[in-house]
Amino acid sequence: MPCTETTGLVSAVHRAALHDGPGLRTTVFMQGCPLRCAWCHNPETWSMWPQLRFKGADCLACGACVTACATGCQSLTGNERVVDFARCDATGACVDVCPSGALSLSGNDMTVAEVTELLERDRVSMQHSGGGVTVSGGEPLAQPAFSCEVFTRAQAVGIHTCCDTSGHVAAGAIAAAVPVVDLWLLDWKASASQHQELTGVDRRRVERSFELLCSAGAAVWLRCPLVPGLNDSAEHFDDIAVRAREPSVQRVCLMPYHRHGSAKAVETGLSILDRPSATAEDAARWRDELLARGCGKLAA
Repeated sequence: MPCTETTGLVSAVHRAALHDGPGLRTTVFMQGCPLRCAWCHNPETWSMWPQLRFKGADCLACGACVTACATGCQSLTGNERVVDFARCDATGACVDVCPSGALSLSGNDMTVAEVTELLERDRVSMQHSGGGVTVSGGEPLAQPAFSCEVFTRAQAVGIHTCCDTSGHVAAGAIAAAVPVVDLWLLDWKASASQHQELTGVDRRRVERSFELLCSAGAAVWLRCPLVPGLNDSAEHFDDIAVRAREPSVQRVCLMPYHRHGSAKAVETGLSILDRPSATAEDAARWRDELLARGCGKLAA
Protein backbone atom coordinates (compact mmCIF):
# COMPACT_ATOMS: atom_id res chain seq x y z
CA MET A 1 0.00 0.00 0.00
CA PRO A 2 1.25 3.55 -0.71
CA CYS A 3 2.54 5.56 2.25
CA THR A 4 0.13 8.35 3.29
CA GLU A 5 1.85 11.68 3.90
CA THR A 6 0.97 13.38 7.20
CA THR A 7 -1.11 16.53 6.63
CA GLY A 8 -1.72 19.52 8.87
CA LEU A 9 -3.96 22.58 8.71
CA VAL A 10 -1.54 25.50 8.37
CA SER A 11 -2.57 29.13 8.75
CA ALA A 12 0.58 30.66 7.23
CA VAL A 13 4.32 30.17 6.77
CA HIS A 14 6.60 33.15 7.41
CA ARG A 15 10.17 32.94 6.15
CA ALA A 16 13.09 34.91 7.60
CA ALA A 17 11.18 35.55 10.84
CA LEU A 18 13.15 37.34 13.56
CA HIS A 19 10.97 37.08 16.66
CA ASP A 20 10.16 33.38 16.99
CA GLY A 21 13.37 32.10 18.55
CA PRO A 22 17.08 32.62 17.84
CA GLY A 23 18.40 33.64 14.41
CA LEU A 24 16.50 33.73 11.14
CA ARG A 25 13.61 31.28 11.28
CA THR A 26 10.95 29.79 9.09
CA THR A 27 7.80 29.93 11.22
CA VAL A 28 4.91 27.59 10.51
CA PHE A 29 1.68 28.92 12.04
CA MET A 30 -0.81 26.15 12.67
CA GLN A 31 -4.57 26.67 12.47
CA GLY A 32 -6.59 26.02 15.62
CA CYS A 33 -6.24 27.08 19.25
CA PRO A 34 -8.07 26.08 22.45
CA LEU A 35 -7.47 29.49 24.06
CA ARG A 36 -9.33 32.76 23.56
CA CYS A 37 -6.84 35.32 24.81
CA ALA A 38 -8.26 38.82 25.18
CA TRP A 39 -5.19 40.33 23.48
CA CYS A 40 -4.57 37.64 20.84
CA HIS A 41 -2.19 38.62 18.01
CA ASN A 42 -3.50 35.88 15.69
CA PRO A 43 -7.28 35.51 16.23
CA GLU A 44 -7.67 34.21 12.67
CA THR A 45 -6.05 30.97 13.93
CA TRP A 46 -8.64 30.27 16.63
CA SER A 47 -10.90 28.06 14.54
CA MET A 48 -9.95 24.41 14.21
CA TRP A 49 -11.24 24.67 10.63
CA PRO A 50 -10.33 27.08 7.82
CA GLN A 51 -11.35 30.63 8.69
CA LEU A 52 -12.64 33.17 6.16
CA ARG A 53 -11.07 36.66 6.30
CA PHE A 54 -12.57 39.76 4.70
CA LYS A 55 -10.62 43.00 4.20
CA GLY A 56 -13.33 45.53 3.54
CA ALA A 57 -10.92 48.23 2.38
CA ASP A 58 -9.86 46.03 -0.55
CA CYS A 59 -13.40 45.09 -1.66
CA LEU A 60 -14.52 46.26 -5.12
CA ALA A 61 -18.21 45.54 -4.39
CA CYS A 62 -18.36 43.54 -7.64
CA GLY A 63 -20.70 40.88 -6.20
CA ALA A 64 -18.77 37.90 -7.55
CA CYS A 65 -18.51 36.38 -4.07
CA VAL A 66 -22.28 36.66 -3.53
CA THR A 67 -22.90 34.59 -6.65
CA ALA A 68 -20.26 32.01 -5.72
CA CYS A 69 -21.35 31.53 -2.10
CA ALA A 70 -23.61 28.51 -1.60
CA THR A 71 -24.56 29.32 2.01
CA GLY A 72 -25.71 32.90 1.49
CA CYS A 73 -23.24 34.28 4.01
CA GLN A 74 -22.15 36.94 1.50
CA SER A 75 -24.46 39.84 0.73
CA LEU A 76 -24.20 43.13 -1.12
CA THR A 77 -26.52 46.11 -0.73
CA GLY A 78 -25.43 48.97 -2.90
CA ASN A 79 -21.72 49.22 -2.19
CA GLU A 80 -21.97 47.69 1.28
CA ARG A 81 -20.58 44.16 1.62
CA VAL A 82 -21.63 42.11 4.62
CA VAL A 83 -20.30 38.71 5.67
CA ASP A 84 -22.28 36.49 8.04
CA PHE A 85 -19.31 34.52 9.38
CA ALA A 86 -21.56 32.17 11.39
CA ARG A 87 -23.02 30.78 8.14
CA CYS A 88 -19.70 30.42 6.31
CA ASP A 89 -18.66 26.87 5.39
CA ALA A 90 -15.12 27.97 4.41
CA THR A 91 -15.03 26.12 1.10
CA GLY A 92 -13.09 28.99 -0.46
CA ALA A 93 -15.46 29.38 -3.42
CA CYS A 94 -15.75 33.11 -2.77
CA VAL A 95 -11.98 33.44 -2.39
CA ASP A 96 -11.42 31.85 -5.78
CA VAL A 97 -13.54 34.47 -7.59
CA CYS A 98 -12.53 37.58 -5.61
CA PRO A 99 -10.56 39.79 -8.06
CA SER A 100 -9.03 42.09 -5.43
CA GLY A 101 -7.86 39.66 -2.77
CA ALA A 102 -10.30 41.10 -0.23
CA LEU A 103 -11.28 37.54 0.71
CA SER A 104 -8.86 34.87 1.89
CA LEU A 105 -8.77 31.71 3.99
CA SER A 106 -6.66 31.18 7.07
CA GLY A 107 -5.98 27.45 7.16
CA ASN A 108 -4.91 25.31 4.25
CA ASP A 109 -3.83 21.68 4.17
CA MET A 110 -0.08 21.15 3.86
CA THR A 111 1.89 17.93 3.97
CA VAL A 112 5.01 17.52 6.06
CA ALA A 113 6.89 17.06 2.78
CA GLU A 114 5.72 20.48 1.57
CA VAL A 115 6.89 22.13 4.78
CA THR A 116 10.19 20.27 4.63
CA GLU A 117 10.74 21.52 1.08
CA LEU A 118 10.37 25.11 2.31
CA LEU A 119 12.86 24.45 5.10
CA GLU A 120 15.38 23.07 2.66
CA ARG A 121 15.21 26.32 0.67
CA ASP A 122 16.03 28.32 3.79
CA ARG A 123 18.44 25.90 5.44
CA VAL A 124 21.67 27.76 4.62
CA SER A 125 20.42 31.14 5.85
CA MET A 126 18.92 29.58 8.96
CA GLN A 127 22.08 27.71 9.88
CA HIS A 128 24.39 30.69 9.20
CA SER A 129 22.26 32.88 11.48
CA GLY A 130 21.81 30.28 14.22
CA GLY A 131 18.14 30.00 13.29
CA GLY A 132 15.86 27.15 12.34
CA VAL A 133 12.19 26.23 12.17
CA THR A 134 9.54 27.31 14.66
CA VAL A 135 6.09 25.75 14.72
CA SER A 136 3.64 28.21 16.24
CA GLY A 137 -0.04 28.97 15.97
CA GLY A 138 -2.70 28.82 17.00
CA GLU A 139 -1.46 25.88 19.00
CA PRO A 140 1.08 23.57 17.30
CA LEU A 141 0.46 20.71 19.69
CA ALA A 142 -3.24 20.70 18.88
CA GLN A 143 -1.94 18.89 15.76
CA PRO A 144 0.81 16.88 17.49
CA ALA A 145 1.48 14.23 14.83
CA PHE A 146 2.08 16.82 12.12
CA SER A 147 4.18 19.15 14.29
CA CYS A 148 6.33 16.33 15.68
CA GLU A 149 7.00 14.98 12.20
CA VAL A 150 8.07 18.43 11.00
CA PHE A 151 10.45 18.63 13.96
CA THR A 152 11.77 15.12 13.35
CA ARG A 153 12.56 15.74 9.68
CA ALA A 154 14.13 19.11 10.44
CA GLN A 155 16.42 17.68 13.11
CA ALA A 156 17.44 14.87 10.76
CA VAL A 157 19.01 17.43 8.40
CA GLY A 158 20.55 19.58 11.13
CA ILE A 159 17.87 22.29 11.40
CA HIS A 160 17.25 23.73 14.88
CA THR A 161 13.67 23.15 16.07
CA CYS A 162 11.49 25.35 18.24
CA CYS A 163 7.93 24.86 19.52
CA ASP A 164 5.92 27.97 20.43
CA THR A 165 3.12 26.68 22.65
CA SER A 166 0.51 27.92 25.10
CA GLY A 167 1.17 24.82 27.19
CA HIS A 168 -2.57 24.10 27.34
CA VAL A 169 -2.14 20.72 25.69
CA ALA A 170 -2.24 17.04 26.55
CA ALA A 171 0.68 15.74 28.59
CA GLY A 172 1.28 13.08 25.95
CA ALA A 173 1.77 15.74 23.29
CA ILE A 174 4.49 17.40 25.37
CA ALA A 175 6.19 14.06 26.06
CA ALA A 176 6.14 13.10 22.37
CA ALA A 177 7.66 16.42 21.31
CA VAL A 178 10.43 16.68 23.92
CA PRO A 179 12.95 14.50 22.00
CA VAL A 180 12.51 16.46 18.75
CA VAL A 181 12.29 20.04 20.04
CA ASP A 182 15.54 21.91 20.71
CA LEU A 183 13.89 24.97 22.27
CA TRP A 184 10.48 25.61 23.80
CA LEU A 185 8.81 29.02 23.70
CA LEU A 186 6.25 28.61 26.49
CA ASP A 187 3.66 31.34 26.90
CA TRP A 188 3.16 32.51 30.47
CA LYS A 189 0.10 34.67 30.02
CA ALA A 190 -1.45 35.56 33.35
CA SER A 191 -1.58 34.82 37.05
CA ALA A 192 -3.50 31.74 38.14
CA SER A 193 -6.33 33.92 39.46
CA GLN A 194 -6.79 35.76 36.13
CA HIS A 195 -5.97 33.02 33.63
CA GLN A 196 -9.52 31.74 33.10
CA GLU A 197 -10.93 35.23 32.66
CA LEU A 198 -8.25 36.43 30.24
CA THR A 199 -7.62 33.30 28.16
CA GLY A 200 -10.79 31.23 28.45
CA VAL A 201 -9.04 28.31 30.21
CA ASP A 202 -7.61 27.78 33.67
CA ARG A 203 -3.86 27.43 34.16
CA ARG A 204 -3.56 23.86 35.38
CA ARG A 205 -2.49 22.33 32.07
CA VAL A 206 0.01 25.13 31.48
CA GLU A 207 1.56 24.55 34.90
CA ARG A 208 1.74 20.80 34.24
CA SER A 209 3.42 21.40 30.88
CA PHE A 210 5.96 23.66 32.53
CA GLU A 211 6.71 21.02 35.14
CA LEU A 212 7.06 18.30 32.49
CA LEU A 213 9.52 20.40 30.49
CA CYS A 214 11.58 21.24 33.56
CA SER A 215 11.63 17.59 34.64
CA ALA A 216 12.87 16.62 31.17
CA GLY A 217 15.64 19.24 31.29
CA ALA A 218 14.23 20.95 28.19
CA ALA A 219 15.46 24.40 27.13
CA VAL A 220 12.66 26.91 27.77
CA TRP A 221 12.10 30.56 27.00
CA LEU A 222 9.15 31.97 28.95
CA ARG A 223 7.20 34.37 26.74
CA CYS A 224 5.09 36.82 28.71
CA PRO A 225 2.52 38.94 26.83
CA LEU A 226 1.75 41.97 28.98
CA VAL A 227 -1.13 44.41 28.66
CA PRO A 228 -1.09 47.64 30.69
CA GLY A 229 -3.69 47.55 33.43
CA LEU A 230 -4.86 44.05 32.54
CA ASN A 231 -2.37 41.31 33.42
CA ASP A 232 0.62 43.33 34.69
CA SER A 233 -0.19 42.58 38.33
CA ALA A 234 2.20 42.07 41.24
CA GLU A 235 0.91 38.48 41.51
CA HIS A 236 1.85 37.79 37.90
CA PHE A 237 5.32 39.34 38.22
CA ASP A 238 5.97 37.38 41.42
CA ASP A 239 5.03 34.18 39.62
CA ILE A 240 7.21 34.92 36.56
CA ALA A 241 10.20 35.58 38.80
CA VAL A 242 9.68 32.29 40.65
CA ARG A 243 9.35 30.29 37.41
CA ALA A 244 12.47 31.94 36.01
CA ARG A 245 14.55 30.36 38.78
CA GLU A 246 14.09 26.91 37.25
CA PRO A 247 17.33 25.75 35.57
CA SER A 248 15.44 24.86 32.38
CA VAL A 249 14.34 28.47 31.89
CA GLN A 250 17.04 30.14 29.84
CA ARG A 251 15.31 33.43 29.11
CA VAL A 252 12.26 35.51 30.02
CA CYS A 253 10.87 37.42 27.04
CA LEU A 254 8.49 40.30 27.71
CA MET A 255 5.98 40.82 24.91
CA PRO A 256 4.31 44.25 25.21
CA TYR A 257 0.76 44.35 23.87
CA HIS A 258 0.20 45.79 20.41
CA ARG A 259 -3.05 46.29 18.48
CA HIS A 260 -2.06 44.18 15.48
CA GLY A 261 -4.58 41.47 16.32
CA SER A 262 -7.53 43.87 16.50
CA ALA A 263 -7.65 44.46 12.74
CA LYS A 264 -7.40 40.73 12.06
CA ALA A 265 -10.28 40.11 14.49
CA VAL A 266 -12.47 42.51 12.49
CA GLU A 267 -11.54 40.63 9.31
CA THR A 268 -12.82 37.39 10.83
CA GLY A 269 -15.94 38.71 12.57
CA LEU A 270 -14.44 38.29 16.05
CA SER A 271 -14.23 40.64 19.00
CA ILE A 272 -11.08 41.00 21.08
CA LEU A 273 -9.38 43.63 23.20
CA ASP A 274 -8.77 46.89 21.37
CA ARG A 275 -6.86 49.49 23.32
CA PRO A 276 -3.69 51.55 22.75
CA SER A 277 -0.51 49.53 22.35
CA ALA A 278 1.89 49.34 25.29
CA THR A 279 4.47 52.11 25.42
CA ALA A 280 8.23 52.04 25.94
CA GLU A 281 7.55 53.38 29.43
CA ASP A 282 5.28 50.39 30.15
CA ALA A 283 8.00 47.97 29.03
CA ALA A 284 10.64 49.73 31.15
CA ARG A 285 8.37 49.58 34.20
CA TRP A 286 7.75 45.86 33.70
CA ARG A 287 11.46 45.17 33.44
CA ASP A 288 12.06 47.10 36.65
CA GLU A 289 9.33 45.10 38.39
CA LEU A 290 10.98 41.82 37.44
CA LEU A 291 14.53 42.96 38.17
CA ALA A 292 13.38 44.03 41.62
CA ARG A 293 12.17 40.47 42.14
CA GLY A 294 15.58 39.05 41.21
CA CYS A 295 14.67 37.91 37.69
CA GLY A 296 18.08 37.93 35.98
CA LYS A 297 17.08 36.13 32.78
CA LEU A 298 15.29 38.95 30.99
CA ALA A 299 15.91 39.06 27.25
CA ALA A 300 17.55 42.24 25.99
